[in-house]
Amino acid sequence: MPRYEYRCSECDSLITVLHLSDEKETDCPKCLTKNSLVKQLTNFMNLSKKKETKTQIGDVTEEFIQSSREELKKQKRDMKDTK
Repeated sequence: MPRYEYRCSECDSLITVLHLSDEKETDCPKCLTKNSLVKQLTNFMNLSKKKETKTQIGDVTEEFIQSSREELKKQKRDMKDTK
């Protein structure tokens, strides 16, 4: 079933509703105002978000190397302190 977003013109709440394409939601369930919901334009799939969250293998490797270096430095300090 398709998901639709509506914004209430009274309380400005954003509401997500599941219904068939020929149906329409009109009353706000939050503030209970009649005929206050306006259907919002939404993307089927936001591809730009997917690209932003995708990390490069080199970035992950560099992050691992850096954290390993820091851990080694900490271990060396701990060894010096125990002597």
